[in-house]
Amino acid sequence: KADSWSRRSVRWAWQRPWLALPALALPALWPLLTMGLSRSADGALHLLRLVVLDHHVRQGMLYPRWAPELYTGLGYPVFNFYGPLSYYLAEALHLLGLDLVSALIASLVLWTLLAGFGMYRLAYDVLGSGQRWAALVAATAYMIAPYLLLNLHVRAAIAEVGAQALLPWIFWGVRRLLTDQRPAHYLLPVALALGGLAITHNITLLFTPLVLASYILVVWWQTGRARARLGWILGALAAAMGVSAFFWLPLIGERQFL
Repeated sequence: KADSWSRRSVRWAWQRPWLALPALALPALWPLLTMGLSRSADGALHLLRLVVLDHHVRQGMLYPRWAPELYTGLGYPVFNFYGPLSYYLAEALHLLGLDLVSALIASLVLWTLLAGFGMYRLAYDVLGSGQRWAALVAATAYMIAPYLLLNLHVRAAIAEVGAQALLPWIFWGVRRLLTDQRPAHYLLPVALALGGLAITHNITLLFTPLVLASYILVVWWQTGRARARLGWILGALAAAMGVSAFFWLPLIGERQFL
């Protein structure tokens, strides 16, 4: 019985190679896990913003658009114009018990793992169900891509790492909306991922629509789906705009003050 259970366990793990993703991410994450935050271009800035956010959250201001402590006490509307989601992930980890530096490091680790799992899902969907190991290679390559490593260790650009984590989930969800027999199941994931990108990194959001629209046209042409599928895309886009409107509407309305 023990031998049979062992064989079943090995077979179960063999059919789920994505379980190896945390181990495969170690080369990319090892400096963070062993030496902490590097002396990076942006790390201290993001840590300062996290400290300010934590102060206001503990005072009951859950979304402080204006940070009076910044800019040598003159104040700065950082959370009104810069996507705040990555800071809130770190803040949640801090409220769970981690110190602020460890929370920032842990959020970078989680974003990297989310990027790997997202790329695995996208590659698995594109390549086919028999290509689990090829999808694992794609996911590993994404986690150790030079630009992601640059953002992790040279820049400590937590918002951009978050954006890179969300991108494969967006493309995977949109692909499922166009190809799956039950597109309604993917409406919410696409809306949350795309809406999450809108409140994570502004610059990534600027160039994503053109690339995403091109991808949609290619998949739509390849699959020959009816035009009704584009309605699901538009619905997901509208939902994404809705869940992130609290951020982008004031940003657009007050952009002249930048």
